[in-house]
Amino acid sequence: MPGINTIFIMLQRIQTLFLAVAAGLIFSLFLTPMMKIVGSEATEIVLYREYTPFLIIIFVAFVLCVTTIVSYKRRIFQIRLCNLNSLILLGFQIWIAVQFFTREPQMVYSVTALFPIVAAVMTFFAMRYIARDEALVMASSRLRSRKK
Repeated sequence: MPGINTIFIMLQRIQTLFLAVAAGLIFSLFLTPMMKIVGSEATEIVLYREYTPFLIIIFVAFVLCVTTIVSYKRRIFQIRLCNLNSLILLGFQIWIAVQFFTREPQMVYSVTALFPIVAAVMTFFAMRYIARDEALVMASSRLRSRKK
């Protein structure tokens, strides 16, 4: 179990902030409506979690974000998870965009339909900062090995 100091150091890193925001955006998709179907009689609300493939993608993306956050000591693994999560979120956003452009006129999408692309960008930024950290560690280990 990591100590308090280790957790505090992990939370100070900017990539953890990016990943936490991405995880929050993805988690909010569990709770928010995807679209409203406005009819002449009543308005029907469609949630993301009502459509099973969307539910699975949202769950996988959220678990990947959380796994990336807690595996802060394994930077190469984090980079790979960030790349995978960005690709999943980008594909999810493309799927939502295809549905948006082929929708019926009475379907009104909410702003949350843009959350996957924002989360993908945040995950990509986190990956860049993790890669910088790894490059810094590799450079310092090379300097240490030369001094011997």
